Amino acid sequence: MKEFLTRFQFPIAIIISLSGAAFLLKMCYLSLAFNTAFGIVFLTVVYVFVRLRYDLTVPPLLLGLVLAGVEIDALGNYWRLYGSQFGPLQYDEFAHLTIQVLVTPIIVWLTGRAMLRLGYQVTPGFTTLFAGTTTFSLSAFYEIIELWDELYFGGHRIWNTQDTARDLQFDLCGIVAGAALAYLLLRRDLLSERPPRESLSSIG
Repeated sequence: MKEFLTRFQFPIAIIISLSGAAFLLKMCYLSLAFNTAFGIVFLTVVYVFVRLRYDLTVPPLLLGLVLAGVEIDALGNYWRLYGSQFGPLQYDEFAHLTIQVLVTPIIVWLTGRAMLRLGYQVTPGFTTLFAGTTTFSLSAFYEIIELWDELYFGGHRIWNTQDTARDLQFDLCGIVAGAALAYLLLRRDLLSERPPRESLSSIG
């Protein structure tokens, strides 16, 4: 199995990525049950692929946080909360803020592992910063997916001229909070990967 995954890792990674992008494109129109089931299956596939191909075991807590993020969006669509007030925020703002808090820790963890596999020994702060910029890039890509839905698929997910900028603003706030959460959850794990102070290969 590992030999197969090694040989076809790039096609498999592309299929997984395209499946995730297609899900994000249509998830707001799908049922709560389907979104929940797809989220569980998708995360399980990612978990199995990473474990078998790279011998990495993603902490179940981090996967659970990502699934909770999927549920926040799915429940918002199910209860038709988007476009309505949710406490001091609009639900759309709350969702963008909270989802990034929940998703950022797994990006930090994966970034730390990727750096080690590539031979770079970096400080926890640098790992968290790099992961945060990666997460913000993914957030920007999601806004492009919303634009594609508007332009090519007849969707209605961009409410006004400020919608995208407002979404990214709350994404950024969520990523900062999520990076702090990741540092608290993973600090010991990240510190165990830190090189000695005298190492000239240390970055950050």
